[in-house]
This record gives sequence, structure tokens and C-alpha cells, in this order.
Amino acid sequence: GAGNQIGVAPGAQWIACRNMAGASGVGSVARYVACFQFALAPTDVNGNAPNPALSADITSNSWACDPGYGEQGCEVPTALITATQALRDAGIMVVASAGNSGNACRSVNFAPATLDQAFTVGAIQSSNAIANFSSRGPSSLTGRIKPDVVAPGVGVRSARPWSPGSYGFASGTSMAAPHVAGVVALLWSAAPDLHGNVPATEALLRQTAHTLVSDESCGDVPGSAWPNNTYGYGLVDALAAVNAAAGR
Repeated sequence: GAGNQIGVAPGAQWIACRNMAGASGVGSVARYVACFQFALAPTDVNGNAPNPALSADITSNSWACDPGYGEQGCEVPTALITATQALRDAGIMVVASAGNSGNACRSVNFAPATLDQAFTVGAIQSSNAIANFSSRGPSSLTGRIKPDVVAPGVGVRSARPWSPGSYGFASGTSMAAPHVAGVVALLWSAAPDLHGNVPATEALLRQTAHTLVSDESCGDVPGSAWPNNTYGYGLVDALAAVNAAAGR
């Protein structure tokens, strides 16, 4: 209602899958893969009749496969590559939070953020300065530039689960990644020929991002370079991406 127009892609529909167990929310490779499978082919409430016709277009992943948190299977850093590649092959974009282990370099440490198959998002403040907590690259798995882009992630107004009509402010790369998932939804709505073309979509988002540079250098990449391991390719720009898609 009035005063609570939140989110990037008004009118988007969404489905959810709980991939963590217990009050403290402990995941595992098995649970994460099961939810990726559900995104690819949702089932009925009894877990039967998987239907790829109802698949998600985009998955927004604000979690980390962290073996230090007791998440079984996550000690194998490549364990989620097959599942995330399957989603890419099916035309489903995997958007992932970079993590909140900054401001140290080489702090993008856990899947899916570390994976080439995921489009990884860091967090910025309203001034466009990087959030102190936002994890910096390069990926601990591949050594490549991470994050891919950044998005607002400090003091973001959002819906809360506590009660109907509950809203509040939160910070984290978990707030930044959904911004980018929403931008992809907008882009695919405006340019249907891009729908499901994950590599082309990622390339367009990188090319049209607002360049941001830093005085910190991570992974032997100067902060003044584009891209860099603080901001990646820069701040995601929905309008520039849509305009670029229309002009192709």
C-alpha cells in the first residue's frame, strides 16, 4: 500500500523453497540441490508431479554453503557446480549474494557466490561507496573477478515476516542480490528475446553497469581497474540495460 512500494519488479510472481533446517537454519548440499531442482521443475505440495513448465526464470540466493556452519557436503567447494550449471542450461539465471565477510580481500569464499555459474552481487551504500561488510573478490574457487556487480544493500526497506503488513530496514548482500534478480525480471519483460539467454543477459548487465572504482586492490587487480574485485563491473543499471537491449 501507500508508502510501502518496495521491490524492483512490481507484478513479478515468485515461488520459494526452504533449503535450511531447524531454527538456526542449517543447510546442506543435498538441501540446496533439492531446492535448485524444485526451481527447475516445481512439484505439488506432496513433492510429486515435477513440472518444468512451471519453472522459475531467476533464482535469488541469499545464502552460503558454509562448512564452518556445519553444512554437510559444503566442504567440497565444487559440490554445487552441476546443479547451478543445469539451471543455466535450462535458461534459469542464478543470482547470488557475495557474502558479508568484507572488508578483507579474497572473502568471496562460499558457493554459490564463488561459482562461474552464478551472477554474484556485492552491496553498496546510498553514496555508492562499497559497504564495509560486502565480501571482496577474487573468487576463492576460481580466482576470477567477484562480485560481478553491486546493488543497494545498506538500510534497504523491505517486507518482514513477523506479521502481515510488517516492514523494516535491513543491510547485507542478501538485500543487494534481490535487486539484481528484479532487474533481470524487468529486462526479460522488456526484451523477451533475451528471456532464458543467461550468458547474453549477464554480458549486458556487466556492459551497462555504472563503473565504480576503489582505492583498494584485491587479487592483484588494481581498484582503479574495470572490473575490479570490490565493485565488479559496477552498479547495476536497469534502464541502461533495457535501453541497450532495445538498441541491439
